[in-house]
Amino acid sequence: MKSTGTTVASVCFGALIAFFVYQTWFNPTRAVQRRLSEIAAALSVPDNEAPVARVARAAQLRKYLAEDVTVRVGPSESISRDQIIGVVSTFSPPPGGWNVQFVDVQVRVNHDTNADADAFMTVEINGRDPQTGQPTVDGREAAVTMKKVAGEWVVATAETKDALQR
Repeated sequence: MKSTGTTVASVCFGALIAFFVYQTWFNPTRAVQRRLSEIAAALSVPDNEAPVARVARAAQLRKYLAEDVTVRVGPSESISRDQIIGVVSTFSPPPGGWNVQFVDVQVRVNHDTNADADAFMTVEINGRDPQTGQPTVDGREAAVTMKKVAGEWVVATAETKDALQR
């Protein structure tokens, strides 16, 4: 027969494990942040990337965007999902590639439905100047609306602001 202390400790330990599993895997806020990290990885371009790998990245990006996604760059330019995929699959990056990161991400999930969320972030693109070879950083503020489609978070709208001033 187990002692009461062992039983209580086992129940507490089990509850603690369940809490951490929920926080790391099922929490909607973390799921949105994880999806944003996947999008940043798909937008990053490694040095000397093969054309086939570029097309594979573009195909991967397609599943992260809603069919009717609207992306606004600047005050009036609007881009559709097919245009985004076309640009990503045909774009030839400068030597050295670049790395896209979403930093200072703030996520607000609609907890009434758990089916839509707003994310505000800074998009940083790190690369190298093609002429001097010096590191470059471009930063822009962005607002993204995400929705849950077939159990997966996808981008419904995205809008960038002007480049950050130093």
